[in-house]
Amino acid sequence: MSKKEKIPVHRMDDWLARVYLKSFGAVKPFGPSYEISAPHRHDFYYCVLLDEGEMELEVDFQKIGLGNNSLFLSYPGQVHRIISANLKRGWFLAFDPAIIDEQLRNILDQCLSEVMIIPMDKERSAELSAFIGHLDSVYHDPDERFRKQVVQSVVTAFIYRVASAYLSKEQMELTTHPARNVEITKAFRLILRQNFRSMKRPSEFAAKMNITVSHLNDTVKSVTGFPVTYFIQQEAMREAQRLLRYADLSVKEVAQSLGFDDAQYFSRLFRKVLGVSPTEFRITGEDADIY
Repeated sequence: MSKKEKIPVHRMDDWLARVYLKSFGAVKPFGPSYEISAPHRHDFYYCVLLDEGEMELEVDFQKIGLGNNSLFLSYPGQVHRIISANLKRGWFLAFDPAIIDEQLRNILDQCLSEVMIIPMDKERSAELSAFIGHLDSVYHDPDERFRKQVVQSVVTAFIYRVASAYLSKEQMELTTHPARNVEITKAFRLILRQNFRSMKRPSEFAAKMNITVSHLNDTVKSVTGFPVTYFIQQEAMREAQRLLRYADLSVKEVAQSLGFDDAQYFSRLFRKVLGVSPTEFRITGEDADIY
């Protein structure tokens, strides 16, 4: 591979109301320039509602499979690609984070999973499809006087329904944990996602949350099975993998962009977390057949 190209970023451009909506089969996702096998990242949320069919994706180097009656939501900034798709009935929806209210953004950012995957029964899948079908009728109606405002409001309502379904699923998985512990863990994850470049020590998060370091660490570990340091390192190394694989930056530049003043320390941490050095990780990616 010659000089590495920067990772493609698919942006909202001039999409109506900062929203993109298409049913399966209408067009190739996001238009003719969208390459199904090319890794890329978005500056928007990306949602797939799959009523019928199969889809395999790779999100931040992890493979994800979707089947009938399932929903997938990825976050802005994640690197992903579609590996294969047999799409019969369903929808693609993308939307700018700016169109949803702060409360909803915080709900999404506090989810304990890195991607939102919701398996559903046929009734719930049909309900959400009907919801998005109503959105589609407004989205493509040029005579609707307040089309932009209605579209953005309906998208927000739809994502609230999606978040509700996900949180119900998440709550069932966390029933053995005290509600306060789950609340603290979610608050920590929200702060981490928003500040991982500038905050590196558990004490910084504990201070921001007005609790002791030991209480924060014990709480997070009791809910997730992992200490605070694990999540701090994982969040930084996840972005490091994206930049090393797809950006034309030196290891030192990657370290600096993530808030590490000492590139050697960054390299040691990367090897500790991933088992290979940053250079080895980059070389492996360049030689991989899928790229």
